[in-house]
Amino acid sequence: MLTVPTDMGEVAVHLTGRLPGSAPGLLLLHANPGDHRDFDLIVPTLARKWAVAAVDWPGYGQSTVNHPSMATADGLCDVATRVWDALSAHGFHDVTIIGNSVGGYAALRVAERRPDAVAGLVLVQSAGFTPLNVLTRSMFRVMSNRWFARYAVGLGARSYLGGRGGTRAVYERAARIQKHPERLRVYRAIWRSFADPRLDLRSRAPVIPEIPVQVVWGKYDPMNPWLLNKRGIARALPHAEVAVLAARHEPFCECPELFLDTVTPFLNLRADLST
Repeated sequence: MLTVPTDMGEVAVHLTGRLPGSAPGLLLLHANPGDHRDFDLIVPTLARKWAVAAVDWPGYGQSTVNHPSMATADGLCDVATRVWDALSAHGFHDVTIIGNSVGGYAALRVAERRPDAVAGLVLVQSAGFTPLNVLTRSMFRVMSNRWFARYAVGLGARSYLGGRGGTRAVYERAARIQKHPERLRVYRAIWRSFADPRLDLRSRAPVIPEIPVQVVWGKYDPMNPWLLNKRGIARALPHAEVAVLAARHEPFCECPELFLDTVTPFLNLRADLST
């Protein structure tokens, strides 16, 4: 494990797979809440060909957090950029980023900041494309409410994860957050930050036109539905490959084989171009 100091805390980065100098890299960025274990069902397959680095966001997994109530989506972008710089110093190259939810938003921002270093992006239910209006801002406020969040962190996870594949373990970790005040404050603060106009990637369209992007979406996700995002994605990422799966918010743990079948051709092309 690599520990990366950031302004938000000491960030744990879990390394597996091939040696960084001998293979292209993959950086995995999870959702809010969550940790690197959300990707457990796909990492063994990816590790055969890639040097894999999976992050625990500040306050989650084995990472610390300095000021939980100050956590923001943009702050996570700064964290992800710092992690990328540390990985580069450890030999990672030609890195493709798989980002889920707020991790997808962070992946895009890293690609904006380090365009020559990012080989490609796989965005899974990415934040940043939902219209900011009265309804969505109200939802963000409700989800960040101190009393509501104690129950929503578990109940919400049950609804957006479904019950297939490895989602039970992810749900159980999310449900336990209500017993950890520090993690619950991180969860609430990130939800609150989604109302920030800077997160609206549609207003900066097109985003990173020079970097290959694959968008993967679960069409049954009740928290970040495809119908609310597809127009923004088409505007901001007109060059992206798009795959809509019969899944919810985390298809890589709900239906890992389908997810891998979907993304492997894109990932393999990035790997082939790096050699």
